Amino acid sequence: MKEETISIGELFSILKRNKGTIISLTVIAALISFLVSSFIIQPTYEASTQVLVAPKETQNNMIDSSQVQSSVALVNTYRVIIQSPTILEQVQDNVTGSPENISDLITVNSEQNSQVINIKVQHTNPVLATDIANEISTVFSTEVSELMSGVDNVKVLSAASVPANPVKPNILLNTAIATVLGAMIGIAIAFLKVVLDRRIKTEQDVETVLELPVLGSIPVIDRNEMRAARKNGVEMKGERAHV
Repeated sequence: MKEETISIGELFSILKRNKGTIISLTVIAALISFLVSSFIIQPTYEASTQVLVAPKETQNNMIDSSQVQSSVALVNTYRVIIQSPTILEQVQDNVTGSPENISDLITVNSEQNSQVINIKVQHTNPVLATDIANEISTVFSTEVSELMSGVDNVKVLSAASVPANPVKPNILLNTAIATVLGAMIGIAIAFLKVVLDRRIKTEQDVETVLELPVLGSIPVIDRNEMRAARKNGVEMKGERAHV
């Protein structure tokens, strides 16, 4: 069998013939994603607070650069302490309705060479997320002096406020991704139908698939048209069926 090739014109022709399928799958996928993201997936809210690791001032109210570097170096240690059971168990006891897996709800990070620690809490209840975030910063700033042997250089830089808008799900992004996937599936189905269709339809198909010459053709005439033509005495010329 000869190797089959498809021209660019044939590609566009395939897409045009199957545009109904492609458009339908695209719209259905986008609609399903929008409905699921809007009404089925429960929204998640994020509350964030910031803690400052501040170096101590000297008697002349001056801050030594070595103390700043020491504070920066302590940030990584403080991040671990914030997520430790020592802090989170107290938070769980102090905040009414807090879940058992608080550690799975929080994210603690800081910018490189920064003295500020960002504490973020995600939960489906925005008020509860805010309460947990603020309680974590409060408990940590209170307990760190005992845990670090008299170190008292932690201050709450900003308290968390109740978030008004959810961070998840991203309805626009989910709908856009579903739209692209729906279109890709529709296009794949369109080309798959062509690839799996082994029927011989034209004279060129006979020569390409069977590698045989066309010896003749039989006209195909519609019965109703043939009867009407006979009544009117008109000679019919039908479409050719190749053999």
